[in-house]
Amino acid sequence: MYTRRRADPTCTPATAVVAEQVARFTTATAEPSERAARPGIRPRAWLRRLTPEHLLVLVLSLGVLAVHNVGYMLSQPFWNDEAWVAVTTRFPLSQLPETTSSTPIGWSFLVRVFTFGASESSRIVPLAFSGLAVAAAYWLARGLGWRGRADQVMAGLLAGLAVLLVPAMLLRDDLKQYTADAFIALLILVLTSRLERSWSRRGLVALSVAVWGGMLISDVAAFTGAAAIGALFVVQVGRRAWRRLAEITVGGAVTLVLMAAVYEAFDARAADALGASSYWDGYYVPLGRGVHASWAFITKMLGHLRVDFGLGPAWLALPLVIVGLATIFRLGRPATALAVIVLLPEMIVASATKVYPFGDLRTSTWLIAVTVAVAAIGIAGLCALVRQWLRGGAVAWVTALMIAAAAVAGFSAAAAPYVRGHPIPNEDVRDQADYVAKHAAADDVILVNLNSNWGFAYYWPYGQPARRLTDVVRQGYEAYFPDQPRIVVAPNRNLAGVTTALQEALSRVRPGSCARIWLIRSHVDASEAAAWKVALAADHLTPVAVGSHGLSVLQPGGRACG
Repeated sequence: MYTRRRADPTCTPATAVVAEQVARFTTATAEPSERAARPGIRPRAWLRRLTPEHLLVLVLSLGVLAVHNVGYMLSQPFWNDEAWVAVTTRFPLSQLPETTSSTPIGWSFLVRVFTFGASESSRIVPLAFSGLAVAAAYWLARGLGWRGRADQVMAGLLAGLAVLLVPAMLLRDDLKQYTADAFIALLILVLTSRLERSWSRRGLVALSVAVWGGMLISDVAAFTGAAAIGALFVVQVGRRAWRRLAEITVGGAVTLVLMAAVYEAFDARAADALGASSYWDGYYVPLGRGVHASWAFITKMLGHLRVDFGLGPAWLALPLVIVGLATIFRLGRPATALAVIVLLPEMIVASATKVYPFGDLRTSTWLIAVTVAVAAIGIAGLCALVRQWLRGGAVAWVTALMIAAAAVAGFSAAAAPYVRGHPIPNEDVRDQADYVAKHAAADDVILVNLNSNWGFAYYWPYGQPARRLTDVVRQGYEAYFPDQPRIVVAPNRNLAGVTTALQEALSRVRPGSCARIWLIRSHVDASEAAAWKVALAADHLTPVAVGSHGLSVLQPGGRACG
């Protein structure tokens, strides 16, 4: 599965290296007896490495096609937060750094690769990463130091199913990088576990590439990578493994330099765009208000996210996670466990310093996926302990399987309300643009509100959009059509911006004509709605709804043109 991705011509060199290392891991994690049973495998003969287990992982990953409504994903119009990602495909590739905004540049590149016409085909990208996250969860759990093959497979299945069915991932149908966040975080933990199992410089290089290369498609690669490398460093110090400590020190330093280079070259602008948004102000720990207020904020946010974990009440979820961490420690992966433990405090610190928001479902999806995978490992650990306590035999196996079945039933029950759901907001700029393209006369004017500019530029079938710089939106630009002066884009959402746009649209109506003004609006909040009402009333204009997609039309010529 991973080797096939390496062969994909759309992969970046960094992604190809990581994919190759993960593909090798699927063979390296086999028990010595398994590897001995397959002598003489040539490095390039990857087909000979495939086993029924690889098919099992593939089927498990393809489960995303069953739990997500793929037809809906590939047909629902892009809403505001997706539109500014999709519209980057309408500009030349050379402008990608300037148009990608707060989205990682690698993600915007992949969106471009999978965009076919003015369609929603690029939502294949988040769906694919959902499947990759399931596979990564499987190999993370399977690759721990379990005693037998049955324990390995059971752990992998439980972790893979947990990530497949976690509500937070089921809600990720939109064109954003949050499923890639989950995959990259799990991948880094997979490579950390592998490095603990069998230390090698090649494995250290793979981890390094996953961290700085992963930053091209995921902001959280930096956080997970820092936790993993730091955990490996601490464990080597504790063990007094000086040679390994020297290697992880050098590897960590090189990784840090490369992370800084990637950040400066590609991510700094995205971070600035994220920080410029007032939307995230409510997701930063209020450190300045004291310890009590900060603790209350953290517990409130975790409480809001509780249902998105799908692990039930806190009295059940927390022990499962603790048992999972203990199981990872017990199986000889202390650095992997320590890296997971560090993640939550790390993100709280990032929130307190206003580096990254905490508590929002979208930006927390990766942390939820990692936590659920650890809880599933805890369940697998309980199953293994039960079998050990009951000294094997049929009773032990039946008991262990009953525990696993109960866990899967619990995952399924939590997922049921979200399976094949329709979580994407219904903001239909596509059909508004399509209706206007089919019905507008040549001298009609098209007035687009500010937040519709990206969606309109993506879906409008005529001409090539351009960028107009602005500091009003955190994207830093709005899309417009300089070669089509009849298209007017509002410069702001306030009364002044709306009034300016309306007056410009009226000035482009030929005097004495019955030309209409088509008013395309989406993502309108209460204050903008009030601004439009005041501006239209000042010019004695009444918008008439057309169709069922939020489109309306103005008739400046009055009743004589009715």
